Amino acid sequence: MKKLITMVAIAAATLLSLQSCEKDDRLINPGDLPTTSSNFITANFPNATIRNVVKDYDDATYTYQVSLSDGTFIEFRKNGEWKEIENRTSGVPNSVIPAKILEYVTTNYPDNFIVDIEKDHQIDVELNSGLDLDFSSDGNFIRVDI
Repeated sequence: MKKLITMVAIAAATLLSLQSCEKDDRLINPGDLPTTSSNFITANFPNATIRNVVKDYDDATYTYQVSLSDGTFIEFRKNGEWKEIENRTSGVPNSVIPAKILEYVTTNYPDNFIVDIEKDHQIDVELNSGLDLDFSSDGNFIRVDI
């Protein structure tokens, strides 16, 4: 009986691993990034180089996860637009932060800087103090996310 249970467990693990291999994340050449993504990096991170790019498959879609030499991590949607930018040491460059959000943060939290920004249906911002702020897609402050 023990042998049967072990064999079933091994078979189940094998099937799960085979299923997950269908859409493995893949390290890709930086030249394979969408032009929009490459142009964004060149314009906003002129002193950084691309360390690696991972094409990350998730369900029926994928994103590009880019790691830069200055410690920045950027996730791009498949169309090349940025989804999330993170740099925990020196912060996200002001050039990529929507003007209304940058103004709100510098006015209300002058001793802080943005270390993570993510845009989806709204824009979520994390400050170096650990405070999370939520903004509408057009940059209007919604709330402090507790």
